[in-house]
Amino acid sequence: MSNQFKNPFKSTKLKAFFFFLVLATFFWALTKFSRQYTATVEASIFYVNIPGNTLITDDNLKEITFDLATNGFEFLFYKLKRPRIDIDVRRYYSEGDTQVIVLESELIKLISSRLNADLAVRNLSVKELAIKLDGIISKKIPVKVKTDFSYKDGFRPLDSLKVIPDSIVLYGPSIYLETIDFAETKTLTGKNLDKSVSKTAIISSFENRKVTFDPKEVLVSITVAEFSQKEINLPIELINVPQGIIVKLIPNTVKLTFNASVADFRKITDKDFKVICDYDQRNEDENFMIPRLVESSNRVINIEFDTKKIDYLIFK
Repeated sequence: MSNQFKNPFKSTKLKAFFFFLVLATFFWALTKFSRQYTATVEASIFYVNIPGNTLITDDNLKEITFDLATNGFEFLFYKLKRPRIDIDVRRYYSEGDTQVIVLESELIKLISSRLNADLAVRNLSVKELAIKLDGIISKKIPVKVKTDFSYKDGFRPLDSLKVIPDSIVLYGPSIYLETIDFAETKTLTGKNLDKSVSKTAIISSFENRKVTFDPKEVLVSITVAEFSQKEINLPIELINVPQGIIVKLIPNTVKLTFNASVADFRKITDKDFKVICDYDQRNEDENFMIPRLVESSNRVINIEFDTKKIDYLIFK
């Protein structure tokens, strides 16, 4: 004997029960939501039509609350879809203002215009809306170029980086520009360089999006040349020796070692340099002087003396 499963929902009585339950719920909700309520509603504030020479500061009010006398259906709608209140800043702005005021009566009109005209708006969370503005200014700042260059053996940069232009102009609120002193580029890379380089470098954007700048890129160039080492012997000139005293330096010459580009190698002679020892700055306890290079060619790098101390004898 087989047992057949009986679906209880096929019962006429159950169907009738659920029908009247749904119908009762519908009429209950209709009655409930048709009643008048006074409830608090939140609205979002958006600032529009901002004067071209100003910006809205970040600390301005972004939402407002108020009481609304309405039925449950209207209230549910505004709960699900928050009203948006657009504030036309230019309407209340006068040239040079750093703050504009929207009075309570004007706010109520603006809110009512976004709602059903028959609804009464009461008890605003603010008595007036103070809109803070910041003027857009300009500021010129230098550009710092970030590089990751390496050079082939025997090759070096002949001079420092050249940047054109070497500065940019920022535009934005003064409160932000006051803290910015320079701009950086994105990193330029070059490996085993053996010739001069000219590249475009992109200026990195600033964290605050209200800050703009011009130009957006700069031209970076550097002269690369092959270098070689050279040595020359130079006489040491003694200065500030009192009359009646004879001083003998030991040694009286110094060997100078430096690097110069191959192109300039033969052009550099001992006449491009001058080395002195100052009698007034001698070390009397240990009887030595320090040689100093007071004249040099701007075409050489990595200058070194073969000796750091010069002994001396005094004859009276």
